[in-house]
Amino acid sequence: MIGHHILTIKEIVSPQEIISVHQRIQKLKDDASPAGFHLDANLVWQETFDFLEDIIFIIDRQFNIVRANKAARELHDSLLGQKCFKIFHNSSQPQSNCPGCRVFHSGVSISEEVQEPNCGGKWFVVSAHPIKDSGGFVWQALHIYRDISRVKELEQKLRDLEVCDPLTSVYNRRHFNEALSREFELATRRMSDIVVLIIELDQLNIINEECGQQYGDYILKEFSSELSSEMRHTDICARIAGEQFAVLLPDASLSEGEMIAGNIKAMAEHRVYDDRFSRQITVSIGVASLASHLPESMDEFICFAENAMRYSKKTGRNKITIYDMEEIV
Repeated sequence: MIGHHILTIKEIVSPQEIISVHQRIQKLKDDASPAGFHLDANLVWQETFDFLEDIIFIIDRQFNIVRANKAARELHDSLLGQKCFKIFHNSSQPQSNCPGCRVFHSGVSISEEVQEPNCGGKWFVVSAHPIKDSGGFVWQALHIYRDISRVKELEQKLRDLEVCDPLTSVYNRRHFNEALSREFELATRRMSDIVVLIIELDQLNIINEECGQQYGDYILKEFSSELSSEMRHTDICARIAGEQFAVLLPDASLSEGEMIAGNIKAMAEHRVYDDRFSRQITVSIGVASLASHLPESMDEFICFAENAMRYSKKTGRNKITIYDMEEIV
């Protein structure tokens, strides 16, 4: 049995850990007296698997936990004899999607990633392996839980870096373009409207020169936070250039877009940014609508809003300009 258990976990533990386990077993054998002393198989199992950091336990066909290593026993004061579905699924009966159930039904090993709410929301790679008798009947199942929460955390950080601006934590230009492409196609098919706002902080470069880049970054982060608070839950807010932001308003009309732009402009006008320096900053905003301005492509749609924003800056800043193809080129 001991050798069988070790073989079944080779797929989930590293070669170095397998070597350490074998060394541990050999030491126990070497410590045994040759004068008729027989090594206790239960002791070997316990000593060996207590050595591993993974949560390891065995259940019988009634889902009773019959063996558990130290890491597993630390989950619960009296783990042995407990029903595994009560401990891990907080359920009064076995769950059909549980790895143990599936192993008993299929007779083959199963491995999957799961998040366990009863273990503080941690993520694990759970491997369940059949323990068979000489006739091939599965009479027990070995479970191995390897904590991969740190890996999941790093994966999430990588995903965030792909779609979010690292300074302000709002979406980046790449994600904004992907969202706009999706919404542009959807609105065109449905013959509905979407609005794009292009927003630029006025004269932030002068503030950077006078107060330093760190203070300028502080303004960008605070403005981003306030801008996000003005958005509906369906809206997409992104930083697309140094001091330039874009807002996508799905299922919004031109008048609704103009109203939201007005709220953003008023928010900026009334905010004083205090952090070693004290400054106010205004914004220039361009607004374009799919239904009102009929852009032929997503790129043209963005270009309409950008041209309207540049017109706001050219005609005095701290303004909102609705794109007009007759006046704005």
